[in-house]
Amino acid sequence: MIFRKKQSLSVIAYLVSMSVCFGSLVQANINKASNIREKKIMPLAGQWRFQLDPEERGIKERWYQSILPYKVKLPGTTDENHKGTKNEKRELGRLSRVYYYEGAAWYQRDVIIPANWKRKHITLLLERSKQTQVWVDDKSFGIQINLSTPHIYDLTSAMTPGKHTLTICVNNQIKTPKLYWGHAVYENTQTNWNGIVGRIELQATDLVWFHSVQVYPDIKRKIVKVLLNIDNETDRVASGTIKLSTKSWNSKQKHAPKPASIEFSARRGRTLIETNYAMGKDVLLWDEFSPNMYKLKVSLEAGAGKDSYSDSKSIDFGMRDFAVKGTQFMVNGKIIFLRGKHDACVFPLTGYPPMDKSGWLRVFKIAKSYGINHYRFHTWCPPEAAFTAADQVGIYMQPESPSSSIFGSAMHDEHTMMESDKTLDTYGNHPSFCMFALGNEIQRGREIMAEFVKHFQEKDPRHLYAEGSNNFQRKDLSLSRVDDYWTTMQTKWDGNPVRGSFSYANDKYRLGHIDTKPPSTEVDYSQAIADIPVPVIGHEVGQYQVYPNFSEIEKYTGVLRARNFEEFRKALIAKHMLDQANDFVRASGALSVICYREDIEAALRTPGFGGFQLLDLQDYPGQGTALVGILDAFMDSKGLIKPEDWRRFCSETVPLILMEKYTWSEDEIFTAEAKVAHYGPADLEMAVPLWTIKDKQGRVLDSGELPTVHIIQGGLHSLGRISTSFRNIMVPQKLTLQLQLKGTDFVNVYDIWVYPRKVDSIAQKDVTVTREFDSKTSKLLAKGEKVLLLPEFDKLRYSVGGAFQPDFWCYPMFKRICLQRGNPVAPGTLGILCNPDHPALALFPTEFHSNWQWWHLVKNSRPIILDETPSAYRPIVQVIDNFERQHKLGLLFETTVGNGKLLVCSIDLLKLQDKPEARQLLYSLLSYMNSKDFQPTIELDKKLLNKLLSN
Repeated sequence: MIFRKKQSLSVIAYLVSMSVCFGSLVQANINKASNIREKKIMPLAGQWRFQLDPEERGIKERWYQSILPYKVKLPGTTDENHKGTKNEKRELGRLSRVYYYEGAAWYQRDVIIPANWKRKHITLLLERSKQTQVWVDDKSFGIQINLSTPHIYDLTSAMTPGKHTLTICVNNQIKTPKLYWGHAVYENTQTNWNGIVGRIELQATDLVWFHSVQVYPDIKRKIVKVLLNIDNETDRVASGTIKLSTKSWNSKQKHAPKPASIEFSARRGRTLIETNYAMGKDVLLWDEFSPNMYKLKVSLEAGAGKDSYSDSKSIDFGMRDFAVKGTQFMVNGKIIFLRGKHDACVFPLTGYPPMDKSGWLRVFKIAKSYGINHYRFHTWCPPEAAFTAADQVGIYMQPESPSSSIFGSAMHDEHTMMESDKTLDTYGNHPSFCMFALGNEIQRGREIMAEFVKHFQEKDPRHLYAEGSNNFQRKDLSLSRVDDYWTTMQTKWDGNPVRGSFSYANDKYRLGHIDTKPPSTEVDYSQAIADIPVPVIGHEVGQYQVYPNFSEIEKYTGVLRARNFEEFRKALIAKHMLDQANDFVRASGALSVICYREDIEAALRTPGFGGFQLLDLQDYPGQGTALVGILDAFMDSKGLIKPEDWRRFCSETVPLILMEKYTWSEDEIFTAEAKVAHYGPADLEMAVPLWTIKDKQGRVLDSGELPTVHIIQGGLHSLGRISTSFRNIMVPQKLTLQLQLKGTDFVNVYDIWVYPRKVDSIAQKDVTVTREFDSKTSKLLAKGEKVLLLPEFDKLRYSVGGAFQPDFWCYPMFKRICLQRGNPVAPGTLGILCNPDHPALALFPTEFHSNWQWWHLVKNSRPIILDETPSAYRPIVQVIDNFERQHKLGLLFETTVGNGKLLVCSIDLLKLQDKPEARQLLYSLLSYMNSKDFQPTIELDKKLLNKLLSN
């Protein structure tokens, strides 16, 4: 046991007591029979007097001495109380606030302090706000600017028994210091609301009380080190006894270590007492699989002179050790893989995060149903309820400071240090709080940030630390000298990507393998992390855009409206394609899932990789409107994939197939390597890998059993090789290759396409294949002949570029950045949409959406802009455009021209005849044109065709 005297630096307390109902102004019910006089809490939720102060006259005019004229409810925001300017603006790049206000707002109410609060220490807790200033009657208690933790004011000197007026000025403009750009105040996500949310309460304790209790688990020694900060506001030395007890409370296996007690003595001010508490040999550990929680109860009884004092606290904690082993993370000595999502504080109904545990339990349980075990909070820190819920669900959390992208300003740095220290002190006991970073894509102040990280590492070793996420994306890109891990999109400024997609605005956009390298399942990031000594996490992986789901509009019934969606819908109506909206969502979403899967599996295929942070499992409704989720902004499914299917490639154990390509000829021998990424709770003993190849009807074409293997927990393991022949495949078709660990739910399924080696792709005499829409072609059509036009791309002035993956993030934002940087603008498309039963595709197996057999085809294409065609006209194979342009894009379309029939395919099929899928598509088109099914029903204007198809 160690006794130390410590100067008070702040009045941040770890506050976990839940409020009990007082009525509006009545003291808490006190159990007088108890030897421990519990902390008294006076909830202040309810009606408050109110006044907006846009010109900030209130302090000068002493509004705290006046009776404010209006009324609002707290907890709440000006948006929720319909205060501010009724906003009719139709934002295109983000959601629109219904009521907009930025500036000072005043909140006021009367409180009655009961007689038995005399000679108590009294504080005001505002769980979450922006910049606040507090008065009791006409006495000021200063200003606090804090976005991550509660504002706590010591009001002891003014809150004497009787009636008082409590006035709070909240300012969400935060002019001084000019610090924040992050998601804690960002209009593009949670909105920069004004108000007070969460708990609002007065708290009374005896004059000797626990200021804070910090719990440091030591799983090797099976103890917890407990740091108790005791405050003494009496003029005498307080001496007495501290009792400690704990027990598990959320696990089937119950465990209650033996209680302990210690004697203590505390002079006036703050005294730090350190003690070790034995957890016993049967201690339960906390991790994602078994999130066992303990509740530590500490109580004190003390005397100072003739007076006696008491206090108690309950602390939830978990026995866990989150550490690094080489290039991977470990929890309690076992290697884990972080399957993370990015969180930007997107809560469209309120504009701020849930302040109750149930709201966060919903969020985390949904995420975990998709295999997510890790959350990165982009430039913000969630409230207490989030950590409490994550503790119970088993989520590894990384909050960040609400910091700007530049360090080096003394005021900024001082405030960031203060806010970060409070974050560690306030939430540090939660086992889910595993990592902490300074912010996002910081570009200046590296040496200063290194000092910050060193300070955190010394202050609180319960967490791992990093300077930030994706910092210094310039020529000075490198691992920080102090970081415990590295979150980045690449490990060299000119290469070494650790994710599969990049924007065209990035000079190195061709690093992303999904849209730039022929598809396979063999890409990994081994080279990128070869010389990195700490775990690497793929930064903001994915960002694959899905077309807007207009049925979502009606869900915005809170403080925000989806007017951007309404404008996108109007634009689609103007292009006469509203009837296709749902199909655009389904098809673009299916492609997005395919690309996310490849991104995730590439990370899992990388030996020694640390993990990934998706952007995102859910939509990001700002920065141009980035609909990059398989879930919408409400964390509701878009119907693109079931959670259990997503978990096939995103879970603790994922069978993997490594094959060189997806498309094969029937005379080739298929070979692939089977592996498994296993980061489950234990080794898998006597695992039997089974593989099966099935056709579309579910018939087994081949199968096999690989050698039984002992799969060690915490890595990537080879299962053996698969080999089969396709010689009995008589027709082109898609097959499915399934790899499963026998007797388990660990199964993964891959699509492969098999085509005949030779097909008759030579046009018959009544079909002409040409590259030009010229006078010769016109004469053929005039004679009633059939023409397949494969136009040369330099003739297609009204077209867009060919791409496989959906547009990165959103077209408006990155188009602007590309133009600013002089980079090529992205194609901006979202994959294909077709009717797989159309006779033109009868001999080319396809779904209604893009899949890997389309990769070479669409990468060698120029989708043609068909906006001027009749409103009901639809291409056979359509390319979905982004919501800004909303072009009707044709990859394959047909028309009559006079007496003739024209089929236009803007894929360079002749160039691609070394690819079996290209040979097969050409054969399918020619077979269609030679059949009675080739009967175009609409004749496009000849002048329009000349405009679209020739110079």
